[in-house]
Amino acid sequence: MINALNGQVVQADAASLVLNVSGVEFALEVSSRCAAHFASSIGKGTVRVLTVFQVREDSMTLFGFIDKAERECFTELVKVPGIAGKGALKILSAISVNDFIRALDNRDISTLSRIPGIGSKTAQKLVLQLRDTLVYDESSESGQASPPPHSAKAYEDVVESFVGMGFDRKLVVKALEKILAKSADELRTLSKEEAENYVFPLLLRSLS
Repeated sequence: MINALNGQVVQADAASLVLNVSGVEFALEVSSRCAAHFASSIGKGTVRVLTVFQVREDSMTLFGFIDKAERECFTELVKVPGIAGKGALKILSAISVNDFIRALDNRDISTLSRIPGIGSKTAQKLVLQLRDTLVYDESSESGQASPPPHSAKAYEDVVESFVGMGFDRKLVVKALEKILAKSADELRTLSKEEAENYVFPLLLRSLS
């Protein structure tokens, strides 16, 4: 898998991005929000674009994303029957990731149905399939450049480990938040690695 590309933005329009990586130009399909985000970097310094490389019988497509949240939302959207890569990008162009997740959490069919190409039936399908999968990112809402050192978002590697073991992401995050709140004093004196090692067994016991 191509996790990310580091290069110079050559072109950005409503649905695509061209990135020059060591003299090789890569064409990426992106949401309009992603294109707008990187448009100001055209001809300037190096940027990092997260990617998903999709191989089909008749095509190979490289998709680009602003951050991990947008990419994660995309990868979950394409798992929904009837929503392919281009459809997922249209959704991400029409609504921010956090607003999309908030609508899922609130079962807000009306908001989801207003997304171009998404009717009420598809909106209901999105809620049923994704409501317990995607997690709202409070740090991006508050405009923080990085998550607080002992917020659940700062323990993304731990969360991913549990998701990889088959645990539900939302349950993992909720359990982790409770542990972090109870252990705030202990965690303040620990390094990132020590904190992760401290939290991991507590989280495992909580979820078992």
